[in-house]
Amino acid sequence: MNFISPNLDIFLYDNPATVEINGRAMETAFGGLYSDTVQSFDFTVSNQVEQIQFNNFMPSFNVGTNQNELQIYIPGEYEINYMIRIDPVEIPDQTISAGVRQDGSFIDSTLQYGTLSTTGNTILQGSVIEFLSGQVDLAFRSTGAAAFELASLTNATLSIKRITPLL
Repeated sequence: MNFISPNLDIFLYDNPATVEINGRAMETAFGGLYSDTVQSFDFTVSNQVEQIQFNNFMPSFNVGTNQNELQIYIPGEYEINYMIRIDPVEIPDQTISAGVRQDGSFIDSTLQYGTLSTTGNTILQGSVIEFLSGQVDLAFRSTGAAAFELASLTNATLSIKRITPLL
C-alpha cells in the first residue's frame, strides 16, 4: 500500500525504477556531449553558422548521442545547459553569438552574445527550459568577422534533462 497517495505507484524492481501517477508513466530522459579538443573558427561575415564538434559522450538515458548532436526520443520540456570556453584572441573588438539549435534552427532563448577577450577566456553559457523534439546541437552564429579557437581542456558542453512530469 502506498501511504503517499493512492494514485501513485512506484515499481522499484524495474530497471531503472519507474513511477506511475493515475496509470501514466513518468519517463526519464537525459544526455550530453562535451569537447576537450581545440577547435578553430574563422568567420568572415555576419550570420555564418558553424556547429561545434564534440568528441566525448556524457551518460545518457532515452536520448540518442550522435556525433555532435543529441536525438530527442521523448518530446517534452527539457532543461538545456551549455558552456563554451574561447581562448583569448589577438585582435580586439571581435564579437560572436552562440546557442543551441533544434533541427538546425537556433532556439532564441539560448542565444548568447559576447565580445571576445584579448586577456582571458571568453565564456558563453546558458541554462533554459524549452520544449524539445528532434535533434539538438550547439553552434556559433557570426556577428561579423571573427577568428578564434576554443580553449584547451573541456571547452564545450551540451546537456539536456527531461523535466516534463508525465508522458
